Amino acid sequence: MNTDLYENARWLIGAIARGLNARQGEGIRLVLERMAEQSLGEADFRQPEPSTLPVLRHLPQCIGEVMLIEPDLAAAIAAIEDDLQWRQSSSYTDELLGEGFTANYGWSEIIGPRGFFPGDDFLLGVLMLGPGHHYRDHYHPAPELYWPLTSGSLWSRGGGAFEEKRPGATIWHPPMILHATKTIDTPLLTVWSWTRDTMTPAKLA
Repeated sequence: MNTDLYENARWLIGAIARGLNARQGEGIRLVLERMAEQSLGEADFRQPEPSTLPVLRHLPQCIGEVMLIEPDLAAAIAAIEDDLQWRQSSSYTDELLGEGFTANYGWSEIIGPRGFFPGDDFLLGVLMLGPGHHYRDHYHPAPELYWPLTSGSLWSRGGGAFEEKRPGATIWHPPMILHATKTIDTPLLTVWSWTRDTMTPAKLA
């Protein structure tokens, strides 16, 4: 076992838990409860096959911004960034989501089938969206929390108007509700979590 990587993965999960625990908002308690239920011991740890995506060209800028508001979390992400397995949803194409979307989108699991710990019907990870892109209305049965760590992101829920969320705010999506995200001039780095019903992927509306 890679002990340093195990400790860094635990550090990142702990930093997320501490950051969420310092906040108030819909869904936060549930996410923290589900995080506490996960098995994160040495016997549960596995090392994913690292993979990269074009959107990671924005990661240094994002980490620099996060360092100003959540330095412990920023350092934990930086310590493990080379070991993350970055992925995209196969149904998300430039034809459906706009030219350049796939070069500006990606997510990675920290807890989950492709993460450092398998998870028990629970996902925790990070997502990136490059500037000037629209992750249009989609839905899924999993309740979902987003914790955007960078500025300039716009969020819509239930088909409503887009609202800008400051870094450190949280956004809760109940099961099957339509939701969407836009970026304007800056890239988005956000923590995300699905608390149950994680086997059914998101579908575009």
